[in-house]
Amino acid sequence: MTEEQIIANRFGRFGKREVKQSTSNLAVMYTRVSGKGQFDKNESLETQRKSIEEYAKRNNLTIVSAFGDTYESAKTDARKEFQRMLSFVNTSKGKISTILVYKMTRFSRTGGKAISIADELREKHGVHIKAVTEPIDTSNPNGVLFHDMQLLFGRWDNEQRKQVAMAGMKAKFEKGIWVVKPPQGYDIVRTNGERKIVVNADGKKIKKAWEWKLMGMKNEEIILKLQAIGVKMYKQQLHKIFINPFYCGLVSHGMLNGKVVEGVHEKMISKETFMKVNEVISSSTKFGVPHKAEDVNIPLKVFIKCSDCNQPFTGYIVKKKNLYYYKCRTNGCKCNKSAKEMHRLFSEELEKYEVKHDLTEAIKIELESTYHELNKDSVEKEAILKARIVELTKDIETLEEKHFIKDEMPKETYDRFRVKYTKEFDKIRKEMATCGISISNLKEMINEAVFLCRNLRQLWQEGGIAMKEGLQNLLFPNGLVYDKKTGAFRTSEINFIIAQIARHTGDFAIIKKGLSSLFEPKSLCAEKEGFEPPVPRGTTVFKTAAIDHSAISPGAKLLLFFILQVIFLKYFFLVTLCFHIPDNL
Repeated sequence: MTEEQIIANRFGRFGKREVKQSTSNLAVMYTRVSGKGQFDKNESLETQRKSIEEYAKRNNLTIVSAFGDTYESAKTDARKEFQRMLSFVNTSKGKISTILVYKMTRFSRTGGKAISIADELREKHGVHIKAVTEPIDTSNPNGVLFHDMQLLFGRWDNEQRKQVAMAGMKAKFEKGIWVVKPPQGYDIVRTNGERKIVVNADGKKIKKAWEWKLMGMKNEEIILKLQAIGVKMYKQQLHKIFINPFYCGLVSHGMLNGKVVEGVHEKMISKETFMKVNEVISSSTKFGVPHKAEDVNIPLKVFIKCSDCNQPFTGYIVKKKNLYYYKCRTNGCKCNKSAKEMHRLFSEELEKYEVKHDLTEAIKIELESTYHELNKDSVEKEAILKARIVELTKDIETLEEKHFIKDEMPKETYDRFRVKYTKEFDKIRKEMATCGISISNLKEMINEAVFLCRNLRQLWQEGGIAMKEGLQNLLFPNGLVYDKKTGAFRTSEINFIIAQIARHTGDFAIIKKGLSSLFEPKSLCAEKEGFEPPVPRGTTVFKTAAIDHSAISPGAKLLLFFILQVIFLKYFFLVTLCFHIPDNL
């Protein structure tokens, strides 16, 4: 070995690795369209395939595989077919020399990211991207520059289109036109070329969820009922539905910058119903509290508050001992209580308000008599309204006969009277819905309700989570306060109905607490500071202005109100969750 060779071997340096060159004539083809509409027509894809195949034939290239052939947006490179093509090329070990596309925008519109991908393909694998309608030689710096400019132009063009599209969308949103996919319960339909958003079959079922929420049902129970009638639903989705103003005919979108406009789509519910439901949600003691699954072992959490800081209790389990406890949420309050002891105290509290056995028959008689008395005016009003509906139906039939059959009435006159009759018809139906209650098996219902009132303690102890919480909220709408100093419950506003039951049971301890004024006659439409729960719970509102209350015992009126709430509790909460009353009661 010569001296020059020795020096070269020891001290010689090599330049940077050259760009890999592929001499293969093998290629892959990538085609795509942006949207499903273009894909369904298939015209663009067919044109792309034909042009690429002709280019390959002219340039002696053999297409070994085809990718894409579907709709994929080029605003991102995380496309399924695009990534599958890159993976195929990268693992071909230099056998593929060319990626054929119709135009460079078909390859990508991501600008800088697309340039990076093209550089890696060219320098590491010797693969060049060829746009058959815009052929550029990328084997030299000038060609690479123009190639990169095409990719950057694709990104610029995409941003320009996006800007125009966003301006158009905003303009439509401001007119109340919802231009994106509608929420659950709605479909987009086209009639004579006109686009409309209407309530679909699922939406008609979801509409019931709003009614159930106003009745006082919890979201878990509403979900079970929706699933039972074939609607797919989960808790987060139901909450999104309840707080989305779209369902009451309003349009709220980020493009409106905080504005809410009247929409042109079909309403599922009224604005009044929407606002009532959201008031229920915001006034809930659990609103804003981190969600945890309901646990039958700690049903009093949130319901009970600390006497020192007025914060609701939470519940937890000591896993080593497998024991449950309640504690105040305030740091440093140190108000902890065994769940077992807390439940014992609450059971004793319930026992105070149970109806005694020897009063059962007397209460049943008075309840049935009171029901008929309270419902008398409603029955008479309902009969009058039904008669008016019959008259209206005949008027509409006569109207249609004169217009469509006898041709005696012009269309303008027909339309005017038709609108008038329809409005009156809807008004009557709404009035009929407020005509009180109708119970076909009244005696059976009263027997069931009185049975529940006689066994409040045992039903709470042996019931499921829905039964426990339902009874708690029914009897003590504002919850209870636990005084850790005395180890007892107290409440600043005792439910008037509870006090009335205590009077019937002979427990005058409540009266001695200074609550005797509660036994004065009150209207069944009293405000919530009397006896009505702060959150609507499916109670029947009695229209009693025309009834002579002096002829009816105030205790009977209010006890009936309580009984009807218990009926609601049983037939809406318990049936939903298949609750079974123990046979030994």
